[in-house]
Amino acid sequence: MLLLVSLVFACKKEKQELNTQNELQRLKLEESKKILTERKSLNYSLQGYSSVEEAVKNFLIEVRKTNQIESAQLKSLVDQTEKEFILYPNILGYGTSLDVTPLDDYNKMIRSFEILALGKLKEKSYTESDLKSIKIMVRSVKDYGKTKFHKIGLVIIGTPKGKIEIGEIRSVIQLGNRYKVAILAP
Repeated sequence: MLLLVSLVFACKKEKQELNTQNELQRLKLEESKKILTERKSLNYSLQGYSSVEEAVKNFLIEVRKTNQIESAQLKSLVDQTEKEFILYPNILGYGTSLDVTPLDDYNKMIRSFEILALGKLKEKSYTESDLKSIKIMVRSVKDYGKTKFHKIGLVIIGTPKGKIEIGEIRSVIQLGNRYKVAILAP
């Protein structure tokens, strides 16, 4: 009998802790949505390139030239300020995982995707001169708020040794007439 009472008490305590954690997550999500909704009305400009092809080429050149796999060092990839004031506010409410993920957690997820994708890109053997023979397959172009997303299916680079396929570049963001690599994934 004492064992049964102890078990019931332990289960109730675990349920209360779970409810508290769920409530904290819900509050964090609400706060994130409030922040991003406020930022959506701000007019930030994107420091980017004049086309999807130019944005992708410059990104691949920068990846090849740097020894870093830290995305914060790449000028051709949306930086943290651009993510928080352009990218995230414009994709909120369009059925992305940002709709159900607090901002801090979303940033961690995006950062980990970028690190994994950059690691895979560093393994690809192409040179800057190989990028003269590049084919970018854009799957679709979708409006998200003030921005457009050019969803990349595949990037193919012709090298003397054959073709290299790159699938780690998932999308290029467009704001006005400026373009920049936005989303990476392994």
